[in-house]
Amino acid sequence: MSGDMHGANTPSSSGSSDAGTALPGHDGPDAVIRLLVNLEHVLLYIVAFGLLVVGAAVLVSSTASAILQHGSWTGRLITSVERILLFLIIMEIFITILTHARGGRIQLEFFIVIGVIALVRHILSVVVRLTIPTSPPASRPQLWDLAVDAGAAFVLVVALAIARWSARRTDVA
Repeated sequence: MSGDMHGANTPSSSGSSDAGTALPGHDGPDAVIRLLVNLEHVLLYIVAFGLLVVGAAVLVSSTASAILQHGSWTGRLITSVERILLFLIIMEIFITILTHARGGRIQLEFFIVIGVIALVRHILSVVVRLTIPTSPPASRPQLWDLAVDAGAAFVLVVALAIARWSARRTDVA
């Protein structure tokens, strides 16, 4: 009789009869976290889609204005280069968001590249505007602005090199 009692108590004491159900209070936090992660993914995909639409609009607008805009070719060239660089910035952010939405880690390199492109965009814009013969001569604040932007771009390129170098070292180890 004690063998039958022991055999009857074994399944319930081992937990095999409760394998399909979780303990009270243990499924709630996991369910909330899954819900939050799913909401994060939905929001990331919405933002990514918005960036894709904005990037396409910038590209179409840039092409249309370069073709249809009246004025000097240098002015159209400057505007086109600035808009193309803006498009590249938007696409880098788009790629970063998609990478994160697909479960990847947000990588520092994407943001460094975005920063370099933004600084180069600003430097090119100022330099080209200063080289147009009809523009006023360069002022001291404009030259300082260019020097600071060039220094920041240099620092970001060094940071990018360090980030890539350290990523290779961790991959080898």
